[in-house]
Amino acid sequence: MFCFHLCLLFQIVCYNAVEADPPCRTPNNEIGKCIIIEKCTALYFILQKRPLSSADANFLRQSQCGFVGLVPMVCCPPTTSSLPTLPASTSNPFTSIPVNTEESNEGAVPSNLLPDKFTCGRANFNKIFGGEVAELDEFPWMALIEYEKPNRQRGFYCGGVLITKRYVLTASHCLKGKDLPKNLKLVSVRLGEYDTEQDRDCVTYGKTECSDPPVNVPVEERIAHEKYDPMDINQYYDIALLRLIRDVQYTDYVRPICLPTLSEERKRTYNGMTLTVAGWGLTENRSSSSIKLKVLIPVMKLSQCKALLSKARKVISDEQICAGGEENKSSCRGDSGGPLMSLSVDEIGLLNWYLAGIVSYGPIPCGFKDWPSVYTRVSKYMGWILKHIEP
Repeated sequence: MFCFHLCLLFQIVCYNAVEADPPCRTPNNEIGKCIIIEKCTALYFILQKRPLSSADANFLRQSQCGFVGLVPMVCCPPTTSSLPTLPASTSNPFTSIPVNTEESNEGAVPSNLLPDKFTCGRANFNKIFGGEVAELDEFPWMALIEYEKPNRQRGFYCGGVLITKRYVLTASHCLKGKDLPKNLKLVSVRLGEYDTEQDRDCVTYGKTECSDPPVNVPVEERIAHEKYDPMDINQYYDIALLRLIRDVQYTDYVRPICLPTLSEERKRTYNGMTLTVAGWGLTENRSSSSIKLKVLIPVMKLSQCKALLSKARKVISDEQICAGGEENKSSCRGDSGGPLMSLSVDEIGLLNWYLAGIVSYGPIPCGFKDWPSVYTRVSKYMGWILKHIEP
């Protein structure tokens, strides 16, 4: 009984200590409160400045006083310990990018429809060809796209990724590809899925953890890129949006990925990097996996990829990414429209997943040595995405 009361008291004390915003000292030697950065107006404002100077970055690092999960806590001066709404004149670099595409050259296009980096792509610390089984709450932006046959039977034949409460990004060939049967109708999107053979997903790692039931949301509008040609062997403009019939609720198992809105993310070539692809696609042993899978794959230099794929009479453009080429490690048919993802750490240590590419096409058989798969480079289509999303 004594132990029970002591343990309970310890839990209460710890809980209160966390909730009480413990005092700390700022880099300027002021007494402040240790809170998450979103609640500290002054430091949150500094974090949003672009470009961020080295002095500002150092000040933010010196202000760190801990973490809540993966969210940094900062020592905030008492006069700025609450977070009022930022002035309308303050631009938000996480939801605004300069546009320089064929669709528009009008400069900055603000978009408060995209989630900020505290909402999107939050990282938490059977296989796609040589990959691994994903964690239950890993990649909560993953979507399965459901199609209906004339006999009312339904099935999943493509993947996608949640980017806002109302939109899923996928490949155009999942809407009107030449290999897509004409009698299939794209009807809905499933979010929060892990194992398609279970009504509710549970895993056991010492203790049993169960996710929320998956969410099926009808599709209200299908928006393939206007320039996509299903018969084009190069599969240029292979990107599409699905507008859902309603907003979805964000949870631990349903959450958007970050888009490359910041200039530093849009300028990445990913050359020499190892990125992650995930899905429920074709594996070594069966036509598809019931469980969400992931695999790490290397990015090939574009010049090298252009030379290699020219042998197959393909012309790779700067709006595509080549990744893979390791034996038995690849995305495959069932992963069409799914994400190629980059994990980035910002100046204060916040870890986010960004959408680098959309699965477009690859060699057959999948996972063929020295031959990469091709992905639509999302950063080149940010103008198109912002032009087509609505509240």
